[in-house]
Amino acid sequence: MEDIHIIDNYRELPIGDYQDILALCKDDSLEELDRQVKILSILTKVDEDRLLNLPITEFKVLTSKMGFLEKDLPTKVTRLAKSYKIGGFELVPVTDIRKVITAQYIDFQTFHQAGFDAHFVEILSCLLVPKGKKYNQDYDIIDVQDAIRRNLNVHDAASLYAFFMFSCRESMKDMLTFSLQEAKKIKDKEKRRKIVEQIMQQMMILQSNGDGLPT
Repeated sequence: MEDIHIIDNYRELPIGDYQDILALCKDDSLEELDRQVKILSILTKVDEDRLLNLPITEFKVLTSKMGFLEKDLPTKVTRLAKSYKIGGFELVPVTDIRKVITAQYIDFQTFHQAGFDAHFVEILSCLLVPKGKKYNQDYDIIDVQDAIRRNLNVHDAASLYAFFMFSCRESMKDMLTFSLQEAKKIKDKEKRRKIVEQIMQQMMILQSNGDGLPT
C-alpha cells in the first residue's frame, strides 16, 4: 500500500483548498468519481492519474477519510489567539468592533454580499491586519489575502469569522437597547410608538438570525 498522507480534518486544511473543494462540489458537470478524484488530489497533493492507478481498496480507504468535509464548520465563538503567524505575516484579529474603521466594514460587507464561499479569503483579510498596521495602509492587502489562502486553516478561519459576527451582533444589540431607552423618552405618543416598533422589529431580526456561519 502506498504511503499517501491525506488531510482528514479542518485544522489541517488551508482555506484556499477548501474553497477549491467547494467549487468542485458545486460543479454539476462532473461525474461523482471525477469529483472524488479531484478532491482527493487536493487533500493528498497527489496527481490525479496516480490516484486513478491505485488499487481500488487503497482508493476506497482514502475516500473514506474525506467524510470530515460533510461536517459543519465550527460556528461556536472561541477564544482567539492574540495574533496568527500566516505566511510571512503576523496578523492580528479584530476583537473589538468599535475599533473597526468605516472602510474596513464597508469592504467586509461588500465581500460578504458578493458571496461568502467565493470571497471567504477576502472577508478574512478584513478581519486580520498585520501587526502594527492600520487596515489596508502601508501593506499590500493582496499579499495578505494570498498568505491567508495558502496558510490559514479552515478551523481557525471559521472561528475568526464566527467571533466577528458575534461581536457585530452584540454591538448591534447594545446599540438597539440604547436606542430603545432613548425612544421611550419621546413625548409624542404616535412618534414614540412607531420608533419603538421599528427598534423591536430590528431586535427580533437580530435574534432570529442566530450566530455562526452561513449555511
